[in-house]
Amino acid sequence: MPRLRLQGFTLIELLFALTLAALLLTLGVPAFGNLLDRTRLDTEANDLLRGLRFAREQAIQQQRPVTLAPRIEAQWNQGWVIFLDDNHNGQHDEDESILRVHTGNPQADMRANMPLSRYVRYNAQGQSQLLNGGFQAGTFRFCPQDLSQQGVVMVVNRVGRVRVSREVLPEGLCDE
Repeated sequence: MPRLRLQGFTLIELLFALTLAALLLTLGVPAFGNLLDRTRLDTEANDLLRGLRFAREQAIQQQRPVTLAPRIEAQWNQGWVIFLDDNHNGQHDEDESILRVHTGNPQADMRANMPLSRYVRYNAQGQSQLLNGGFQAGTFRFCPQDLSQQGVVMVVNRVGRVRVSREVLPEGLCDE
């Protein structure tokens, strides 16, 4: 008659496995949270970069001003709209043609400095331009949840080109 062998874990083996699993989770969960945050910031930054490039291209192709503005005033993380700004006020009005809409991500902490807080407007030459005709340049910042981690900085220069970098943002730029 064959002998049955019972196989299983001893109590010590089980406790060791649980301890190891707890240690891995303790180390992995914060790193995973940082990865999700970085992915969220990168996604929003890429969406805005595509929006800015699209608005600039449309302004050149259509030979008229094209504006990109937040859907809710000065709250870029709530999304934005790209439109033909026929009355040159930097705001989308009902009779103005919409070229593209982005819904945004309210969880992404996205901020713009004063020259870009209300709109980014491109003239027919593809240059960023204020409503009064002056050049428009400024910075968008995508702030991480953990301020010791790198955020995304997007700089719109005086001719409308955009430069993107990843860096730890100076203290105070992401504080409420």
